[in-house]
Order: sequence, then structure tokens, then C-alpha cells
Amino acid sequence: MATIDDVAQRAGVSKSSVSRVLNGNFEYMSEEMKNKILAAIAEMNYSPNSLAQSLKKKKTKVIGIILSDISNPFWAEILKGAQEEANRCGYGIMVSSSNEDPELERDNILMLKSRQVDGVIVNTIGNTNELFEEFIAKKYPFVLLDRLAGDMKADTVVVNNVNGAKQAIQYLIDQGHRRIGILLYPTNNKSPRIERLEGYKQALSMNGLPIDESLIKICDQNNGSGIQATQELLSMPDRPTAIFTTNARLNLEVLSGAKKAGLRVPTDVSIFGYDDFPWIPLLDPPLSTVAQPAYEMGVKAVALLIHRLESKKKMKPQIIQLEPKIIIRASCSSPVKIE
Repeated sequence: MATIDDVAQRAGVSKSSVSRVLNGNFEYMSEEMKNKILAAIAEMNYSPNSLAQSLKKKKTKVIGIILSDISNPFWAEILKGAQEEANRCGYGIMVSSSNEDPELERDNILMLKSRQVDGVIVNTIGNTNELFEEFIAKKYPFVLLDRLAGDMKADTVVVNNVNGAKQAIQYLIDQGHRRIGILLYPTNNKSPRIERLEGYKQALSMNGLPIDESLIKICDQNNGSGIQATQELLSMPDRPTAIFTTNARLNLEVLSGAKKAGLRVPTDVSIFGYDDFPWIPLLDPPLSTVAQPAYEMGVKAVALLIHRLESKKKMKPQIIQLEPKIIIRASCSSPVKIE
């Protein structure tokens, strides 16, 4: 196996010159010398020892990603964007899931940090702010993804959840709906849930409609809770004519709940979901949704972290807010008069 000394001897240059080329440092180097070294590297099929380089530079070119629930298909598209952007920039990624457990989130962050990852991207549960404050004080790079950590000033990539919910509710109102239910999981400091509920309320208020707390169903995160909540809404004497759901699992459960209640979608009740996946158009009926730019979120988070890692200038925290869009399908229509 060729060494850097062998390459230097073949090119007739010093080892330090070869090292400069390997590191992309061509300053004060002639084009002839650079090409001679590159030719020697190619001829000898030389590949530098990345571990040795990492130890020397105190960088591993690996970043950690901690997600709250890796079983959610929303994260597959985010990871695809993250992986492709990391590869493009010459970085690898390590991924772990906290399963919505604050202790596991903290352990995963510290584990990845102990593995010498250069920085971390965290979809935080919201209970590890003290650790993030410590990272800020010690200048350890991290990016918050999808969820905020209170009012913390940190690099962040999020979606405008308020606007996404407002667009969905406004569409239903424009269709003639006046009683619109909403299903969500407990907010528990989870910024997307808080924001989607806020967007729902804002849209109602903007159109002069009352906020009826009986139409707001907080579901626990057990499978089937959304089905029960949907049945409860649809058994009300003055039941809603439309229901807005706020995540992928609840999308499926509200459709099932409507079916169990003996109602047809959208003839008897319209349903508007959140998050969009390739299989959504295959549902019966195809579901109208708020689509998040998941792939772009992954790309932006990795790009932001790498920019932080490689910048030699002092940077203020950046907040990147991406816009969702609504996709209209067959699960929504104008309401019919309820007998």
C-alpha cells in the first residue's frame, strides 16, 4: 500500500507539498507542481488514512443526528436530504432515536459527542435545554431541527407550522365549513404541536368563528386514541363537518374513526391531514394534507451545521423557517346539511 512518502518520492516533491494538495491548499503552488502531485496520487492509487487525518485535525468529518421518533415516516425523507447533503460535503452521519424520552435524548447526544462527531443535529423533545446552553458556552456546534428549545438563540431549521395549519383551516372555511374539529397529541412544550393548534385558532378568529374547546381533542400517543377521539367528535349532537389532524399517525386514525362511525368521507365529513407521503394518494379517499418540505429540511440542517463547522468567522445563530404547502385531494368537499 502506497504511503505519502512514496507519493512525494514519485512526484519529486516534499511530503509537506503532497499534504497541502491532499488538503486542497494550492496557495503559492504552481500549476505544474499541483498536476505532478495529483498524477502521482492517481498512479499510485494513494488513499490517505482518514482516521489519522481526523486525529491530526481533531475533526472526524462525521455529524450526529438525534431524532425524537425514527419510526415516523416523515423522518425518512429528512434523513435522505441530510445524507445526500453530508455526502456532497464529504461528511458522514450517525443517527439515533430518543423515542420521545428526554433521558435517552440526553444520553444519545452525549454518546455521539463522545464518539467525536464534529457537531449534532437534534430534533429535541424540549427537556435538554441545559445541555444546549452548555454547548453554546463551550462553542460546540449543534442545530435544532423541526422543534424549538424555548427562546434559546441557536442555529435552527423549522417549518412555519402556524401558517400550514391556517392554510388548511382557511381552505375548509372557504368550502363552507363552520364547525371544524382538530386532533393533536399533548403539546408538552413541543413547538410544532403548539404552533399547529395556534394556526387553527387564528384561522377561526380571522373569519369570526368561535373557538369551541369541545372540538379540540388532545389524544394520547397510544395507537387507536385518534380513532376514539374521532368517534367522540362525530357523535356530538352538533358534530363538526370537518376534522383537521396534525400528524401522520392521526391522519390514518381519523379516517378509520369516521368509517367506524358509519360516515362517508367527504360526503358526511371532510378530513384535512398533516404531512404528505407517496402513499397518501392511495388512501380511500386520497387525503388532503399540509405538505412539509422534509427533504429540504434535512439538506438545510446539514448545510447550516457544516457552515458553522467550517467557518472561520464568528457567526450569529441562524433561524431558517421553511414554508409548507397544502395539497388538495378528494377528502374535502363542501358540507352537507346534517339532519
